[in-house]
Amino acid sequence: MRFVVLFLLLAALPLGAWGDKGHRTVSALALTTLPPAPRAWFAGQEEVFVDHASDPDHWKLDRKEGPRHYMNLEAFGGSGHLPRTLEQAREAAGSDYYRKGVVPWVIQDRWRDLVAAFRSGDPAQVALTAAVLGHYIGDAHVPLHTTLDHDGKTTDQTGIHSRWETGLVGRLVTLEALHAAPAKPDPAFLSRPWEWLEQAHTLVPKLLADDQAADRTTPRTTRGKTRGFAYWAIFEASQGAMVKQQLERAAQHLGDAILNAWIEAGSPAPQQN
Repeated sequence: MRFVVLFLLLAALPLGAWGDKGHRTVSALALTTLPPAPRAWFAGQEEVFVDHASDPDHWKLDRKEGPRHYMNLEAFGGSGHLPRTLEQAREAAGSDYYRKGVVPWVIQDRWRDLVAAFRSGDPAQVALTAAVLGHYIGDAHVPLHTTLDHDGKTTDQTGIHSRWETGLVGRLVTLEALHAAPAKPDPAFLSRPWEWLEQAHTLVPKLLADDQAADRTTPRTTRGKTRGFAYWAIFEASQGAMVKQQLERAAQHLGDAILNAWIEAGSPAPQQN
């Protein structure tokens, strides 16, 4: 029964741009990780929380929005060398550091917004703010959001970004098949986005190699490539578990974010209307 309301919210999803289905799935699954007290804030607000999970993808007319969704780890020296402050990022990547991606700092800022929303006492504001936070947390778990060549141009794999985060999600993900660990208190939560990015980055080589292996089934024509059943069957077999793993981790970490924001706000009860 835990999925009934959430399933109804997801059942009619279009396959959009962790495309729309992926982001909505992360939000819906995150609710299942929460203990009763913070979960009570979302009672009657589930639709707001899930429906607004992709909002930041619609803000990209703002030229500063794009880099808020990724971090090109190579531009900052790679895993183990990532800057933890914007000042360090400028030192590492120069004056255009912002274009290399700033998602971990955006997650921190939106988490503080969620703390303020809990303190405001307004469940609708909590749901909306948590949805926006969840979008950026979701993006930090997409391997191709962690690398300089995010869409395979340098390896003749253009379109790999959409094939992985939208194509596979649309073909194999159902909420019932996913299970996220319970949210937990974490005094060091604000330092976690860098760990998520480094973990996701380790998945990039295999992701690219699996796409290349599946693509050997696809003949090139004068119109390019049209990937058929054989490609998707091979790619799903090699990458399906990874897609599900990253969705589950994103949902778990969104649950952690909500729980810890609620704790930081003083563990308040929602206002009664």
